[in-house]
Amino acid sequence: MTSRFVCLLLTIKLSLSLVVAQEAQQKSIGTTRQPSPEMQRLFNTFLGTWRITEKIEPSEAMPNGGAAEGTEVYRAGPGGVSIIEEIHLKESSGEISGLGIGWWDEKAHGYKALWCDSQNLNGCILMAHFAKWEGDQFVLRDEFEKNGKKFNFKEVFSEIAPASFTQTLYQGEAGKELRKLATIHATKSGAH
Repeated sequence: MTSRFVCLLLTIKLSLSLVVAQEAQQKSIGTTRQPSPEMQRLFNTFLGTWRITEKIEPSEAMPNGGAAEGTEVYRAGPGGVSIIEEIHLKESSGEISGLGIGWWDEKAHGYKALWCDSQNLNGCILMAHFAKWEGDQFVLRDEFEKNGKKFNFKEVFSEIAPASFTQTLYQGEAGKELRKLATIHATKSGAH
């Protein structure tokens, strides 16, 4: 009878331990995880609503260049593991809307970026290179083929301050100097 009693006590103790472990696991699943330091840096820099003006450089498609204005909104993605950008611009040729998602890839030690916009015939692109901080500038790079030729793209966020920043977009044939496509000046809504 004593061995049955000991077995019963051990079974009860084991069952209670399993219940406590399951409750602890359920509580940990329900908690919000903290953003990585790399994502927190992006959040500190960009989160919010920004009024933007864009200067478009002259090109074959726009010999006189152009201008646009609109808004850019940056917000944290689900769980704080990504940043989401939404942009709406009004140009003389029409309206443009875009959606960007960036996230830190711990294994690769770099930011990945996905960009979708209303002028992209393919819908979305996953940038070919990791984005990174180069000093005080945040730089995104891509490469692509068009009409059998390889091209490079670069987007630089510079002059970053709490209430403003500048975005400059460059593009050019691989191996040649990049040409400035456009410059966007952003001012945080509510800032003077």
